[in-house]
Amino acid sequence: MALKIFYEELDGMLSPKLVLLPNILNEDSTMLTYSVEIPFERFYQEDFHDDLRIISVSQAALQPCPFYDHQFHMNIHQIRLDIEKQGHDPRSIEETEYFSCLVDDLQELLAYDVVRRFVG
Repeated sequence: MALKIFYEELDGMLSPKLVLLPNILNEDSTMLTYSVEIPFERFYQEDFHDDLRIISVSQAALQPCPFYDHQFHMNIHQIRLDIEKQGHDPRSIEETEYFSCLVDDLQELLAYDVVRRFVG
């Protein structure tokens, strides 16, 4: 499993903006746990296409791991509520390929230099 990072180019420098997390959901999942310390690869603008299924995760659905500063949890119940509030079927979570989080949200949540991890 690898994270995918979408970068924005600002003044000739790459700045990480989005983290795409592979969907590892199973029937019994209530929380998904991810680490920013696992391998990652760049996700390019042209990799976004109409058939790609991504769910944006709000900061309210993210929780820091109490044991490791580089891990975090995603609350599946909160994500389903967020999807439903937007007028979509909460069961679509099962069909998504990736969950999308802002790098800035993870940086704030973890109090960990996430940006430095994904740059050079």
